[in-house]
Amino acid sequence: MTTDVRGAVPTMAVPVTCFVTVMLALLSWGSFTDARAAYLGPILVAGLLVVGTGVSARLLRVHGSVVVLLQILLGTIATGLLVVHHPFPVTGDGRARVVTEMTQAYAGFTPLDLPMSGSAIAPYLVPGGVAAVLLADVLAVTLRRPPMMGLVLLGVFTVPFSIIGPGGWGGLSWPIFVVTAAAFLVMLRFDRAQQLGRWGRRLDEDLPTVPAAGPAVIGVAAVAIALLTPSWLPTPDVTMPGFGPGDGNGPLRVINPTVGLYDDLRQQSDEVMVTATPVYGDAEEPPSYLRIGALTKFTGTEWTPGNRDVPSDQTGVATIDPPMSDESLLGPTTTYQMRASDSFKSTWLPVFTHPLEVSAEGPWRYDEDTLDFMSTEGRDRTVAGTRWRMTAAPVEPPQKRLLAAGDAGVDAPPEMTDLPVLPDEIHEIALSRTADEEGPFAKAVALQNWFRHSGEFTYSLERDVGADSEALLEFLTTNKVGYCQQYATAMAVLARDLDIPARVAFGFLGGDQNEDGAWQFRGRDLHAWPELWFEDIGWVRFEPTPAAADTAEPDYTSGALGSAPEIPDTPEPGGNASAAPAPNRPQREAPETPQVVDPATEEAHTGAVWTGLGVLALVALLGLAAPAVIRRRRRAARLAGDAEAGWAEIGDTAVDLGLPWAGTRSPREAGAALNTEISGRDPLLALQRIVAAVERGRYAEHRDTTAIGDDVRQVCAALREQAGPRARRRATLWPVSVFRRVSAPASETATARPEHELISS
Repeated sequence: MTTDVRGAVPTMAVPVTCFVTVMLALLSWGSFTDARAAYLGPILVAGLLVVGTGVSARLLRVHGSVVVLLQILLGTIATGLLVVHHPFPVTGDGRARVVTEMTQAYAGFTPLDLPMSGSAIAPYLVPGGVAAVLLADVLAVTLRRPPMMGLVLLGVFTVPFSIIGPGGWGGLSWPIFVVTAAAFLVMLRFDRAQQLGRWGRRLDEDLPTVPAAGPAVIGVAAVAIALLTPSWLPTPDVTMPGFGPGDGNGPLRVINPTVGLYDDLRQQSDEVMVTATPVYGDAEEPPSYLRIGALTKFTGTEWTPGNRDVPSDQTGVATIDPPMSDESLLGPTTTYQMRASDSFKSTWLPVFTHPLEVSAEGPWRYDEDTLDFMSTEGRDRTVAGTRWRMTAAPVEPPQKRLLAAGDAGVDAPPEMTDLPVLPDEIHEIALSRTADEEGPFAKAVALQNWFRHSGEFTYSLERDVGADSEALLEFLTTNKVGYCQQYATAMAVLARDLDIPARVAFGFLGGDQNEDGAWQFRGRDLHAWPELWFEDIGWVRFEPTPAAADTAEPDYTSGALGSAPEIPDTPEPGGNASAAPAPNRPQREAPETPQVVDPATEEAHTGAVWTGLGVLALVALLGLAAPAVIRRRRRAARLAGDAEAGWAEIGDTAVDLGLPWAGTRSPREAGAALNTEISGRDPLLALQRIVAAVERGRYAEHRDTTAIGDDVRQVCAALREQAGPRARRRATLWPVSVFRRVSAPASETATARPEHELISS
């Protein structure tokens, strides 16, 4: 006897496996960021809404084009709320927010800065991922062309190949590919089973047909193309003159040295990461900060190393000119033998502030503008286990020289004052905190003193604030709690707003000396600080992090200069800018009075957000209610129909109540199986009459059209009475029979069967 698979596969199988397959493929985008959840979470939420909308609309038999339009609308609303916190990102204020988010993300989006933070990359990855989910659902479910979904996988896998390249740390993860391919084949299998469920087995099945493995072969080919094609496509190389092995035309991967800083800081590890043993010079004098790298580009959400133009002759074995023209500012030189622990996986080579000679064999290059050393091989070569020698001299410029420094940006790189568009309140804070000071150095000290003393800021590793400009404003005005990276970021941003060139440095505090005289730098010593540029002096370190973090302010920022005057926490009206905005950053005029948010604008924005959330909530409620509505409509139609319709209603009632239903057997066998679930003489007689009517309708020469609605009601009521209260509630609120594929009429699939297989005695 031939096995009938009708109804065996739920209608949700293909859309669900389609969605899972795309989500697995999107894991390949993890090379762009150090926080996969930042883009996968929003895509998961919006994708579930898109897929759920499609399933609900198809159950209601909505036209396919309308289904797609609904999915696009709700997917756009969800993406807007999740990415730019506006439900309609294509109109008015929503469009402005999209432009701002994308501009800030683009400012930091270069292959040199990968992996990026989640907040910086999300405006790109989330819309692309939601679009991939939507397109896959349209192809696999709405158009019923699941093999064509391989084109979507091709597009998803192509993205990291095209931007990062096929090799090294940015290549495709084989486990991701294998699991994605397996999920794709499962989806094709479900689709094949649903095709059989829709049509059953027909008389012409003995004729030559396309092999059942056809879709699987197509699917495997599509996924294979998705894997192999990107390696044949041209990819944009971001090159640096003379940087890297060979002829200098290889791509440079400059990895942000602060990736994972917060986790390392919270661990407060006592593990020694770098050891510096004095060889020549003053062995007892504590060394200056051990510097890993400098971050020169602020995107609005994070500081990054930016683009580096490093000639090939600036190798790891170098003699470096002093950073200032007046060498009298240099302190005594000391030579150190350096060693990194095997667990220190940085791609940057630590050096003391103001190195004069460095001898580090291997793929290291230094940037003469920032005086930091980077690996030319990215994550393939870290500093772990490396030994190198270095001579350095501290710089302690006299306070009088710093006070006499002229315009801060005269001989500094112009991009060191660049800022993205920021809230005007940040500009007001920079002006108000330095309003009583003259000259760039005095203003810088005033900012440092505000963070360390008068501003009531608190150092803490427990508070995990956001990274965007709104989070920065909140840090400066309300919570005032953070760790070194936030203090360094805040002071550098405020300094740039005052046209003082600034950057953020990252490395270790002074360390401690062991019994052998070597200086040891541990995980707990990791630190970030701002460096500001002054004419004829160069880059000068500041320390805005409060003293609770065991940080001391530099000597040249205290003493005769004194502390900055106490200033109220709220910006004073009429603050005066000390310098005009730099021409290479967004122009901004100082407002005469503190800017107040327009209540109407704030109310409109809040209303738009609540409107979007209300729409999503309404759609969710409609989706939850849809199965019950569909079930009631279907029941009403069947009770007014013939015996076949009534028989289908009995079967669905049994399925909804969780009772066994032998729908693939003959009516008499299925009826006999239900006898044990019914009590009472009248319902049993009604069931016998229904079985007889179904058999006459299927096998008699003239079809029986007798209405049996009353008998069907009686049998269904008896089934519900025997079931428990929980089963009855479940059958009413969430009828699972709705999710079964509706079988073709029995006359199309059963007529060709031998009579002895259809009628049992």
